[in-house]
Amino acid sequence: MRYFILIPIFLTTLLASEPDYTNHLIDEPSPYLQQHAHNPVDWYPWGEEAFEKAKREHKPIFLSIGYSTCHWCHVMAHESFEDPKIAEIIDRWFVPVKVDREEMPHLDKYFQKVYALLHRRSGGWPLTILLTEDLKPFFAATYIPPVDSYGVEGLETLLPKMGRLYRNNRMKIDQRADAIEALMRRVQNLPSKPIDADLKIADKAIEAMHGYYDPLYKGFGDRPKFPESSRLRLLLDIYRLNGNERARTMALETLDAMQRSGLYDQIDGAFFRYCVDRRWRMPHFEKMLYTNAELIPLYLQAWKMTGKERYKEVVKETISEIDRRFRTQEGLYFSASDADSDHQEGGYFIYRYDEALEALKRAGYDEMHAKMILKFFDIEEDGNFDTEFSHPRRAAEREPEGFEKAKKVLGAMRNGRTYPFIDKKVITAWNAMMIKALFVASGLDDRYMAEAKRSYAALKHLMQQNDGSLYHQVLFGNRPEQGGLLEDYAFLIDAALTAYQMTLEEAYLNDADRWTKIALKMFYREGRWLLGSDGFESYADLQDNYYTSSLSVMLDNLLDLALLESSLSYETAVKKTLDANGAVITKRPDAYPEALRAYLRLKRGIVGIKSSRATLLANARKIEAVGYPFLLKKAEELHIFIACDMRTCFAFGEDFESIKESIESR
Repeated sequence: MRYFILIPIFLTTLLASEPDYTNHLIDEPSPYLQQHAHNPVDWYPWGEEAFEKAKREHKPIFLSIGYSTCHWCHVMAHESFEDPKIAEIIDRWFVPVKVDREEMPHLDKYFQKVYALLHRRSGGWPLTILLTEDLKPFFAATYIPPVDSYGVEGLETLLPKMGRLYRNNRMKIDQRADAIEALMRRVQNLPSKPIDADLKIADKAIEAMHGYYDPLYKGFGDRPKFPESSRLRLLLDIYRLNGNERARTMALETLDAMQRSGLYDQIDGAFFRYCVDRRWRMPHFEKMLYTNAELIPLYLQAWKMTGKERYKEVVKETISEIDRRFRTQEGLYFSASDADSDHQEGGYFIYRYDEALEALKRAGYDEMHAKMILKFFDIEEDGNFDTEFSHPRRAAEREPEGFEKAKKVLGAMRNGRTYPFIDKKVITAWNAMMIKALFVASGLDDRYMAEAKRSYAALKHLMQQNDGSLYHQVLFGNRPEQGGLLEDYAFLIDAALTAYQMTLEEAYLNDADRWTKIALKMFYREGRWLLGSDGFESYADLQDNYYTSSLSVMLDNLLDLALLESSLSYETAVKKTLDANGAVITKRPDAYPEALRAYLRLKRGIVGIKSSRATLLANARKIEAVGYPFLLKKAEELHIFIACDMRTCFAFGEDFESIKESIESR
């Protein structure tokens, strides 16, 4: 009798756990696509099966692009894609296709350009694109509500209207799609025009940036506010190049504001993706590998410029937290963590005043001291973030007595909470950024060098194919299959070149040169660069969006290798690429920070310092202290120092100080 009772209960539990819906995403490895595999929407992954269905049924495609740690993607999914009524409308009028932007950034980049072209502002995620059955876009939006609200048409209204228009007035849709495609061709194939500027273009860029610099809260623009690492890197280099104090001030003030603010996790360390407000108070709580990887070298540079210990602490705290949350035993890195925890945005990171006060008192602080600590962290009785909750930030410069212990107490309060979902994709480009950061930070601690070398070897082992080409990404624990994109080559070459500069081990330079030759063959088209090589024609541009433009990084790589390998063909490719983009750089140099930096490196010239490996490593600190920013080390069998540019060697000697004077006098 006992077994007779248990079996039906077991079966009931099994049946209850069975999902009501399963679509064509069920076998996809992407965590983002898996999040939608049991939606009532009959999603397809991007590919021929979906395209053939659209042509066979003469339906347009409903393309939705997002990623697994995107808050507003979750909102739209919950409101609309999990709603059978909305799902029925989508499936009736469209062939629905889901894309993970981290799997296919070249696809996302193309359709973000379409959105920007139609709306004259940048897009975001989720990105919603309607395509003809021939894959031509005719409509673009970001988040769309399920029903009409605040003057915006919801999916219930919009989709049947667009579906009927496609069915009954296809000519109108095709005309619009053809017009958009023609505009995109014009944007992606601007006529080649050399940059019409002298070196004063750097000061022109500084003046332009100063026009939208926020003198009160620091950073650029109003809101939302992003770290903009490439802009800060350019500012610091321009200061070193020509002593522009305004450039130095904007960079250091912004770095200082960000580390004190809500953008930075004051308890555990590491930066969030951006802040939604002008004052850097309210972050969007995602932690992205790329955000932190690009900020680490900047804070290290700021520490070296100013001697401010807090900057060094930020570097160490950030590496520690990224290692704790994202690093695998093999030394690989996951891509991101979500903003939400238990369906609450920022739930893991925020505090109630009364709970924090009691925790500090239990830890031995008297009430007055505990309140002083909370005041320093801006944890308020009425909350500073959302109703009664507060998000910690530094309200004062000087840390109060007992600060470190208090930080541990507040950290321990998080132990009972659920840490946000971590996307366990291993992306070649983003891992390469973090590996570069570790190599740069190795001067602080020898263990960073060991970590960097181990991670580099692990990434190369996993993501390099037998012919030397790269893979793009893979869900950790699986075997990679997707071919590498321009960004993977660009950032991994950059990491290899940084590794060579820090170690002067020839193997890293050989890797960089080999991957560069492959990248030129796969992506380079006489001054134009494709983002991918899978047949979808999306061209790279020089815009630094959420992280530095892969094309601009590639230009820097080519300039480095031109000098290190004495290759004029690499320099020629840089000149042709800059000429192909000359019109936009000349008009708005401030809008393309890393590209402008590449132009300045080309125009002013990179200087190579040659000597034996042992001599260069022994003098690494002195070389780093040279005022001129565009320096490279090259190990050769020499007993003296030689300084060279691409055309000539101009300084020789056993005493490095004389070499330094020669470089700085140029």
